[in-house]
Amino acid sequence: MNRALVIDPDPGEQSRLAQILTSIWPALVSTAAASVRDGSAKLSQMMPSMLVTDFYLPDGSGLDLLEQARRLDPTTPCVLLTRHNDTPHVLAALKRGVDGYILKDQSDGSIKTLFRGIGKGEPGLSPEITRQVLRQFVARVDPSGDHHPISLAKAEAIGLTGREIEVLGLLSLGRDRYHVGEALNIRPSTVAGHIKSIYLKLDVSTRAEATLAAVRLGLVPVET
Repeated sequence: MNRALVIDPDPGEQSRLAQILTSIWPALVSTAAASVRDGSAKLSQMMPSMLVTDFYLPDGSGLDLLEQARRLDPTTPCVLLTRHNDTPHVLAALKRGVDGYILKDQSDGSIKTLFRGIGKGEPGLSPEITRQVLRQFVARVDPSGDHHPISLAKAEAIGLTGREIEVLGLLSLGRDRYHVGEALNIRPSTVAGHIKSIYLKLDVSTRAEATLAAVRLGLVPVET
């Protein structure tokens, strides 16, 4: 990681993030922008190793910059650093394929940990965002738009327990057993046992196959 483009209208947030990023990657050069227009121009000029943007900017949406970055280099990690923690914003960002959705009100240490993971190819989601996404995995949406839990009868018919559904949801987000254990407050060895059971019950051998099976069974709702 050697070049980061940070787009935020607040100079204080620009400086804060630059300090966090250089504490992880001392040789990194952080360039700041405050608008979509300025960010777009700098994005084309510098081809950053990482793009970090707020959701809303004075002249548009940071999601537009994410799409531009993807067109220039699909491998560039793109992260939203924002105060918007509601489900519509989260889902809109995840549909665009963000590599991280981090809330500004977290401590510098927590944000640093998430960025370090993103640098290793791990999904960077604030704990509150992880919980929201997990609820999307363990809920179904009826025509009226109301959310209700997956029925115990259906889960039992499939053979998955409630805990296994939670584990499956986090696995589908790219979490390893250590991060799953941390999110659910259980031991990694316990997570490993749940994963083995999930694979056996779904008759699969990989995480991708397990997620696909969950979608086909209706355990993972697909937003349209």
